[in-house]
Amino acid sequence: MRYANYCLVILVVLAFGPGCGPGWEGYEDDYSAVGPVVTTPWEGDESVYVVLDAAEVQVFLAGMQTYDYQGALAVSLSDLVMNSGLAPSPESYYYDFTATDNYDLLIKRYNDPTLLPTWDEMKAGYLYWDSRYDDLTCGWTEHPWGSALSAYQVKWMNGGTITLIPM
Repeated sequence: MRYANYCLVILVVLAFGPGCGPGWEGYEDDYSAVGPVVTTPWEGDESVYVVLDAAEVQVFLAGMQTYDYQGALAVSLSDLVMNSGLAPSPESYYYDFTATDNYDLLIKRYNDPTLLPTWDEMKAGYLYWDSRYDDLTCGWTEHPWGSALSAYQVKWMNGGTITLIPM
């Protein structure tokens, strides 16, 4: 009998007592979305060239939407390409990066364009101000490159080039 009374008390407390909270929906606004957080537009005179065949466009970062990429101010690589106006179908290209010190990702990746970033990877890439080099560096929130990731973190990109290579 004592056990039955104890169970009854537990059931009453559970039925009328405080709940466990409102569930995920009640806390959803307390968590940021996956990925970098949107911040204020870029200020400064930094730029990158976007090249497709014989066309070359200098894209200035000033005024572009920025993100917090691992604590650094950054712009989206896909936004840079779209702002160039050179890629009406950006998913049809691989993307090569050439830094101002002549580092060329395509050469580093054995002249194999299939090892270059695709459009989906460009959407997960950022150009951020890297205080270690006092210049722009490429960074990625998602990457399929395994231990070769450092090859894709191209430094000295202020004035560098992103070349679109047809698939």
